[in-house]
Amino acid sequence: MAGVWAGPLSGWYARGGAGGGGGVGGAGGAARLRSGVEAWRADLRASVGAVIAEQLVWDEGAAVAGWWELGDAGWTALRLFAVYAERPEVEMPDVVPAVPELDRVWREAADAKFARSVYGQVVACSVWLPGDFPATLRVPMPDGEVAEVGSVVVLGQQLKWLNARTFAADEVAVAAWGGLPAVVGGSGFLDAARRGFAGLWAAAGVGVREGVPVVVGA
Repeated sequence: MAGVWAGPLSGWYARGGAGGGGGVGGAGGAARLRSGVEAWRADLRASVGAVIAEQLVWDEGAAVAGWWELGDAGWTALRLFAVYAERPEVEMPDVVPAVPELDRVWREAADAKFARSVYGQVVACSVWLPGDFPATLRVPMPDGEVAEVGSVVVLGQQLKWLNARTFAADEVAVAAWGGLPAVVGGSGFLDAARRGFAGLWAAAGVGVREGVPVVVGA
């Protein structure tokens, strides 16, 4: 089951990523990982331009630990929904595939590297760091896994645009979507997309307000 985290990266790794298991455990574990994450961040800042580097600053000791489950299909459905939202001439699917790559419209957009998408950081990224920068960075994370990294501020903006142009839902309605079913292979594509949106929207809000990273993991 995929989920989204808002908080220090050391906290994310301490809980074992999306599965919540296999980590080094709680606040103490996060403290032990902090120096490694901070060294990784220093290397990242040294490898990017000054405008972005000066924004990549956050408190790895912050007591922020937000977690939202997206169901088995919420993350896939949300990204597919965003791609289809820019292709109104194409009918949206009824069923959520196991992975987005099984969908032809997704493959076409991915082959173009989502270059024309106004939701590029929603569909392409799985990590968003504090700051406001439109470019995405493909970098190895502290655990060695390579990820597409975006900006927490831009993520929030793109989710706001997506909602305004499609769902047009208020905060109360979006919050209620967190309990919707999100099943791979099920016929509730829109419910799954709403479930994914609700979780990412909540996490992005915390990320912007608290100045902490946001991470999606499966």
